[in-house]
Amino acid sequence: MPTRIPVQTPANREFALTPQQRVNRISRSIRMADRHLRRHHTILNHQNFLGFAIWLGSIAGMIGMTALYFYNLVPAWSVILVNAVFASLLHELEHDLIHSLYFKETWVEKMMMWGVWIFRLNTPSPFYRKKIHLLHHKDSGQVSDIEEQMIGNGMKWGLKRIITMLDQGLAFLINAHRVKKTAPKLKLGEMAKAAFPFTYMYQATSLLFINGNLYLLIMPLVNPAFSAPAWFVQVMSVVNFLAVVIGLPNFIRQGALQIVSSSMHYFGDVNPDASVGLLEQCQVMTMRSWYMLPFQLFCFNFGSTHGIHHFIVNQPFYLRQLGAAYSHAAMKKYGVRFDDHGSFGRANRYHLQSQATLQATGVLKGQGA
Repeated sequence: MPTRIPVQTPANREFALTPQQRVNRISRSIRMADRHLRRHHTILNHQNFLGFAIWLGSIAGMIGMTALYFYNLVPAWSVILVNAVFASLLHELEHDLIHSLYFKETWVEKMMMWGVWIFRLNTPSPFYRKKIHLLHHKDSGQVSDIEEQMIGNGMKWGLKRIITMLDQGLAFLINAHRVKKTAPKLKLGEMAKAAFPFTYMYQATSLLFINGNLYLLIMPLVNPAFSAPAWFVQVMSVVNFLAVVIGLPNFIRQGALQIVSSSMHYFGDVNPDASVGLLEQCQVMTMRSWYMLPFQLFCFNFGSTHGIHHFIVNQPFYLRQLGAAYSHAAMKKYGVRFDDHGSFGRANRYHLQSQATLQATGVLKGQGA
């Protein structure tokens, strides 16, 4: 017989609240925290200014670290780590821009969209991502959700899923045709076009970085008299420089984000009714999960705060973080799961079911769950 995880119930059992009432109370608590913060810190009311300042500061920070590295003033490892953090801020800004939170429908908004894409080369166009991300909110946890399935949701934990989470190019090759069968809004040509030109530039440079350095490392072992052509050494010096300042930082950022995101979203048996589904779409991964800390660092604590966003989508990322303690208290009180590490072994299922049951639903066919 299949076993199921007991559904968490609100702490105040005496009220016997419906799922919709619980969702409403969580949403109201998040909005109250938002209003409280804005009232006591008036700078938070200048949303456009703050968004633009973070955007400009993050880009300036990445360029500044690049200049320091160019003049040999800082080591490579520091540039990789610091630029990964700046790039994670740009990702959070992209997410806010997708929800039209800064300079809505103006040229400034478009400029910011282009900026967050140029400095995060290994992602599709944010203009395309807006389409599939808004679908994610509409169909979160359902087989029609393109965004989360493409980064591993619903896949059994293993090498294929790890590759899917770490590399978007390989994730497309692994998942695209499978996801298209369940998500009719996925247009493979449109997704491929949305990666042009920056993602293709990133992939090509990454392949040259890996293969070129392997060539320079292995050939002297094969032939002690080997001497690489001068032009190739010069090309690799440029490639290695780009890898340090933008390639590896974004590899770390994207990998960390997708590991966290594909671990904290539920999938496959989430209730499609939003009044219940909002309680089942995400868990909260707190800082107590020590082994997730390195990943949380490079995605701006996404695992802890993204669940808040599912309840209130028009809240800037920095406000979600500032009000997280209050929001988490309400979420825990009304039944949202925290640190549900067992989801790793359940291929993101909210309920633990037998393999036979999952296959019988047709949901998991070909998904390796």
